[in-house]
Amino acid sequence: MESGASPVIEGSVPGMGPVSTQAGGLKHLLRAFIKYLLVGGIAFAVDFALFSTCLSAGLHYLPAVCVGFIGGLLTNYALCVAWVWRGTQARSLRDLLVFALVGVGGLALTSLGMWIGIDVLDAPERASRIVMAALVLVWNFGLRRAFVFFR
Repeated sequence: MESGASPVIEGSVPGMGPVSTQAGGLKHLLRAFIKYLLVGGIAFAVDFALFSTCLSAGLHYLPAVCVGFIGGLLTNYALCVAWVWRGTQARSLRDLLVFALVGVGGLALTSLGMWIGIDVLDAPERASRIVMAALVLVWNFGLRRAFVFFR
């Protein structure tokens, strides 16, 4: 390898589509993931605030999860397009629908995890929601990177 050249890395990141074979491609992916974490934190704050408000109003935790999900999803999409993957071509109705479909898959995983956490393990609702948010973050990033923000 010549001095100053980026080392070649073979393969791709599973579940995230092809990554440049140069080390710079992994740096770009890591930078996007860190931005996605920040955006996810903001979207989760919206989600969790709506979820908690619904719980406080007496709504069952599963519909409360859905209300929070909608607010978080819209926040996440807007910030991803504007900042995480700035310059993306993913601005069509199809892209929004795929983005939402990935989110619905995450919502299904969240709902299942909430049911296990609350009804099976007797964990507190808000604690279960936080644990599931962390797990679903990886699902959402990988699939959205692969199917929405790949170009």
